[in-house]
Amino acid sequence: MTFIKASEIGCALDCDLSTGRNKVTGGAATDDAPLINAAMAGASASNPITLIIDGGALISGLFLPAGGYWSITGQGCGTGFFIKAGTNNDGIHNGGPTAGLPSDPGLVTPGIPVPGRGSNVTLSNFELNGNRGNGHNGNSTTGMVQGGAAAWYVGINLMNLNNITLENLGIVNTSAYHIRLSNVGNVTVSGCTMYTNGPSTDGVHFDGPANDIAISNCSITCDDDAIALNCPEGYTGNISRVTVTGCTFNSLTMLRFYTLGLSSQRFNINSVTVSDCNGTFTRAAFTIGEGSGSNPHSVDGLSVSNCKIVAPVVLELEANFGVATFSNVALTPLNSNQDVGYAFARTASRYFPIVYSGVSLVLENCVIQRNKNHAVAALILEDGSTIENIEFNGFSVQDAPGSSYAAVPELLSIASGTIKRVVIDALDSARITAPVAASRFSSVGSFSGAGVLATGWQFPDSLMLNWSPYISANTHRASIKVGGVVRPYP
Repeated sequence: MTFIKASEIGCALDCDLSTGRNKVTGGAATDDAPLINAAMAGASASNPITLIIDGGALISGLFLPAGGYWSITGQGCGTGFFIKAGTNNDGIHNGGPTAGLPSDPGLVTPGIPVPGRGSNVTLSNFELNGNRGNGHNGNSTTGMVQGGAAAWYVGINLMNLNNITLENLGIVNTSAYHIRLSNVGNVTVSGCTMYTNGPSTDGVHFDGPANDIAISNCSITCDDDAIALNCPEGYTGNISRVTVTGCTFNSLTMLRFYTLGLSSQRFNINSVTVSDCNGTFTRAAFTIGEGSGSNPHSVDGLSVSNCKIVAPVVLELEANFGVATFSNVALTPLNSNQDVGYAFARTASRYFPIVYSGVSLVLENCVIQRNKNHAVAALILEDGSTIENIEFNGFSVQDAPGSSYAAVPELLSIASGTIKRVVIDALDSARITAPVAASRFSSVGSFSGAGVLATGWQFPDSLMLNWSPYISANTHRASIKVGGVVRPYP
């Protein structure tokens, strides 16, 4: 391993990272990118190189070896990079200046072979100011804030690599995404702070294929998706084995699952685990999309636990999904993008039909905590969509301390579509009037579960499965079906 100190290879390091100006004179800072690019050019598997950035550097883009085996480590606050006005490129990427063109080769040339991956890139302990301007005075001078027509300009753009570590980075004011990772595997993003307002400012944006991703203890504030899993972009491909833990967010969504592309391209996202995260989201915490026609179970194995969400909805549905489990998740409805209504889960939009099919939605010890008189629901189902199974093992609607709002009309709001089986093992019905509107019982295949009777709701005999006590809508008495025959209970 070769270690190179920026101050020892002739870098001026005279840049104020908040302004991009000379930190002493206030005049123009020196572009240190040519010296850094030259010093790092020889990195390889047999000669890995680490740059120690020991000051603030103005850069016109760091374009480092495509195959990896290089690192950049800073010394904390005040060390790092400011992207020079008119750079019209990424801040840091692997490959030459045009390596990111086109940004989506799998869309330009469907079926193009996915390149092999290099390895071993680490970025840690420094700041990156992306110098987002107005399209004329920042990194981008193309007339468009995000970048050029061929590609947007990203803070850090890493492609075709395994074994990526991004740790304790502060990335702000980027033209487009803070971090873009395309065709990558074994990725760790931890302790990073990202903060940019404006469109197209995803926090961590993955293009397919991608695998084995761990994101932890990050703070992401942006006006787009905090984490985007976008299979039909880049070279295109499936995304699998993602964990997100201990993060805080203020963004459009926490996680966007995008599996349906152009030209009938269909992909899958599997095994995503989210835990101990908090955030405020103007659209939804999780969006499964986008549009009808995705693969069966296009997003499968989603597990979310111990999260506090402020948003119109926790889970927005607009594509086929497999099993999605939520445990100890609290939703506080947010007055933005109400769209089809406030709910724990809902169809995505009232403006155009989106038909999807889901296998199983499981809610365990989940709560909707109202701070206004919102008519919330556990699920809003529209557009003729189908969910095979919904399970409640602890669910309630609660009002903020000192408040008491009207009970919500129904647990399940079904405008159109079918739920084949509803299992109620535990549910607090105190602020929920009915399981479903009387006219929509026909949209449910069956009810069962140990907690049905305790709700106090009345159910049609024909919809109850055997051995689940309930109150009969016919007799208005506690009943149970045995061998298909309704009997008094107990």
